[in-house]
Amino acid sequence: MLGGKISMDVIILNGASSSGKSSIAKELQSILPRNYLHIGIDTFISMMPEKSNSLDCGDGKSDGFYFQQELLEGKVVQRIQSGSYGRKVNLAYHSTVKHLADLGLGVIVDDVMDGSSEQKLWNLALGSTSTLFVGVHCCLDVLVERERLRSDRVQGSAVEQALRVHQGVVYDLELST
Repeated sequence: MLGGKISMDVIILNGASSSGKSSIAKELQSILPRNYLHIGIDTFISMMPEKSNSLDCGDGKSDGFYFQQELLEGKVVQRIQSGSYGRKVNLAYHSTVKHLADLGLGVIVDDVMDGSSEQKLWNLALGSTSTLFVGVHCCLDVLVERERLRSDRVQGSAVEQALRVHQGVVYDLELST
């Protein structure tokens, strides 16, 4: 239970960009009796050298993270990809969350998982750490509008993510924003 005597060491919020994960994380920080750090892959991307990423649409591959245009269900979308450096950073992200939890710090993770394959990576990294997996869902029309209104979003990425992030993931709790 989150509000009772038992609390999770790690709460993983998984959903597409613009689905409301950060807002949920901030609200949980304010209402839960235990203190939780809020961390996401964007924290790690902001620490990377700019030259390692190509996060503007169509700039091509990079060693870090980059977007690749794809056709999905008749729509042009942007799918995030990672080079070898990006994969190392993602592993560091997972192990950092584990380390924080091992130090006794509660952690709320704001993530865009690559379906069940990434949930397996999280489970491997976290081991026996008490973890709550939360699916954050949002209808496509709302995602597209939220993405359009935010200047820090790559247009077309939220739809692609919404169709991928929940595939095969087993949740303890699911929310619709």
